[in-house]
Amino acid sequence: LTLLGHTPTGGNTPRNFAIEPAGGLLLAANQSSGTIVSFRIDPEAGTLTNLGQSTSVNSPAFVGIVRLP
Repeated sequence: LTLLGHTPTGGNTPRNFAIEPAGGLLLAANQSSGTIVSFRIDPEAGTLTNLGQSTSVNSPAFVGIVRLP
């Protein structure tokens, strides 16, 4: 692994993150600000782009992705 840089999580107290199985999306849980923020993962560069999509939840400490049939 090689450090490419740092990307703000769009909230306070990042607590957990999940990468969807195809590897194109990362969700970051920000515990103190009560948000889950979506990022696109560039497949070539490995960098993150904030998609501007945020979901409000009460103090998230975990985020996971579940496949439904």
